[in-house]
Amino acid sequence: MGPLSFTLNDRPSLEPGIPDPLNCTVRATIPQIDNVVSAGWSPDSSALALVHTVNVPSRRTVTGYDEDQRVAVFNVATGRLRDLGHGNRPSWSASGALLAYWDDDGSIHILLSGQIVAEIDASQPGFGWNGDSLLYWKGDEIREWGSGVSWTLAHVRDDLTPVYPYDDAYFSGDGREFTITRYHYDGASERYVGVTATGVAVPVGDSNVTFTEWSPKGSTLLIRSQDALSLRDVDGNVRNASLSEFRGAVHGWTADGRLLVGAMSATVPGGNTFDRFPVWNGDDDAIATIPNLLGTRVFSPNGQWFEGVSRTGLYTTQLELYRCGVPNVEGTDLRSDPVARSRAARIASESNRFIRPVAGAFTQFLQGSHTGIDVSAPVGSILTASDDGVVDAVGWVPVGGRRVCVMHAAGLESCDYHTSLSLVHIGDRVVRGQPVALIGMTGLTTGPHVHWEATRNGRIVNPLDQ
Repeated sequence: MGPLSFTLNDRPSLEPGIPDPLNCTVRATIPQIDNVVSAGWSPDSSALALVHTVNVPSRRTVTGYDEDQRVAVFNVATGRLRDLGHGNRPSWSASGALLAYWDDDGSIHILLSGQIVAEIDASQPGFGWNGDSLLYWKGDEIREWGSGVSWTLAHVRDDLTPVYPYDDAYFSGDGREFTITRYHYDGASERYVGVTATGVAVPVGDSNVTFTEWSPKGSTLLIRSQDALSLRDVDGNVRNASLSEFRGAVHGWTADGRLLVGAMSATVPGGNTFDRFPVWNGDDDAIATIPNLLGTRVFSPNGQWFEGVSRTGLYTTQLELYRCGVPNVEGTDLRSDPVARSRAARIASESNRFIRPVAGAFTQFLQGSHTGIDVSAPVGSILTASDDGVVDAVGWVPVGGRRVCVMHAAGLESCDYHTSLSLVHIGDRVVRGQPVALIGMTGLTTGPHVHWEATRNGRIVNPLDQ
């Protein structure tokens, strides 16, 4: 079954004129912000802390440039974008008074009113918040920082000490729990969930599980394999479902932490159609109506905005905001939308076909012994097909970890390596820009990214030339 998409005139919804809180169909007019990799809302929904790439000259790359990842804050009301410096993974404290982000030097920068007030030496980039206190890892210690002082909150067992990037650790939305994932080079992984206050952790999931993710609020944990998913609540209760019960394999979260599961339309250019995602763990039959954007794809905490990025070229994107809570008689008519049509025409005019597979930063190019292009993006980011074709390989390979490969025309094949979860199966026909996998850290990797590789009749070719 293909992706479900529709236009406003044929969208089943509430009675005419009644606002639908999950109907996000009015595109906001905002300043152009290019190549956004990730974004996180402030608790009051007034600002986005985002990571975007800026090209800087480089003598070490065959392209002559590097894509520098910059942290910035975008004020929705004023349209102002304030640069904070090189880094990634920005995250707000519970009140929004503090903003923290990870620097590649192994430190967490904490800002108050735009000024750095602390630099924390941490062993894992996966930090979290307990109110306005920062939670972070230092070896086997779970540490907490607040009001300029750090202290040890708990220890995990010695054999569970997370060592990045061989292991990955994340705190829940409320900071009460944490997960540790340990990756092995034979394709196996160990997953644990623990209590932040004590450090006590227990195994979670079975050998089929390849992806876990915390809800944006509370301590609900999503546990996924290729063909099934589960939700575990803070009391340890688990709800299971087969993926065959849903119309698609892409998931997301509402502002209040309910799970969305459904089909996502191909993202060329993105923001050119609306998709319907049913809420799985709700008490009603709510359905979210959201644009087919790439990137973080996140609702603002107050539920009034939906954020993502659309494509402006084969390798470029720009930030998009859509207003939610729209009555069903309003909204952007994407059938005749000149913005989306112009972007689609620009992409169609290109001589090449391959598109950047994820909203991410090029960190290594095809040169020397490196056989592809590395694109850095957060774990769980959606990977898309480079072009039309048939899925010809899914599964584990040494070094590359979990991969998804697509055979295109004339013996041209593209492969995405180091993925966490496949969204397709061997034999599936896919179109350019269709979701095929999620970013991960499997195989031999220095952090979350995709190794994007292309071959023609078995010989390595440059994806940027296809």
